[in-house]
Amino acid sequence: MLKDNTYLGTGTTLSSSYYLRNFYASNRNARLASNRKSMDNSELTLADGMALRRAVKKLSSLEFTDEKDTDIRNSVKAFIETCNHALASTSDSTDHTLNRNQKQLKSILREYSASLDKIGVTVNDDGSLTQRDALFSTASLSKFEQLFSSGSDFMQRTSACAKRIERRSDALCITNQQQKFVENDTMPAAQSLSGSTNSDALLPAGVGQNINVVL
Repeated sequence: MLKDNTYLGTGTTLSSSYYLRNFYASNRNARLASNRKSMDNSELTLADGMALRRAVKKLSSLEFTDEKDTDIRNSVKAFIETCNHALASTSDSTDHTLNRNQKQLKSILREYSASLDKIGVTVNDDGSLTQRDALFSTASLSKFEQLFSSGSDFMQRTSACAKRIERRSDALCITNQQQKFVENDTMPAAQSLSGSTNSDALLPAGVGQNINVVL
């Protein structure tokens, strides 16, 4: 049994919350607004980039059949929320590369705004997505397939952008962690030693002392 009264099995219908948790498998806390407020920005952008890639992969693997109708719409709902998270976190970043990635994602969404509009998804002025329930719940599955199937240019370009966000964020997280080591004076012992080798400190261990050998 899953949360939200969702069961796995034949004929199972999965909720949008289930898909969102799946997309954020690498960092479940990042999917909730209440948790995101206290998280480091580079950690957020990394989680969002990874989640967006997982969303594309999941959507691209779905069968666009009547039997999967509800699953498709719920997974797209989770995709919309993931996209909005990624747009928000990259916008809040002070990193120019992530800001550029955000503009690229917004550009992709705007380019496909007409197609998104046909399934009840509005691309707002700030680039974020809003679902219009009436049309979203009744739009033809063929329109969803055109946007979200594995061969879709929209999915491929979104995935590529998400990958760039993920890679840049990962590099920033590593840099931030290294900076914390320096600030807290907790660099690994080998690195500390190489940076401050002192001959007087090594003398007790015999390093640098003269040794007389009698033959």
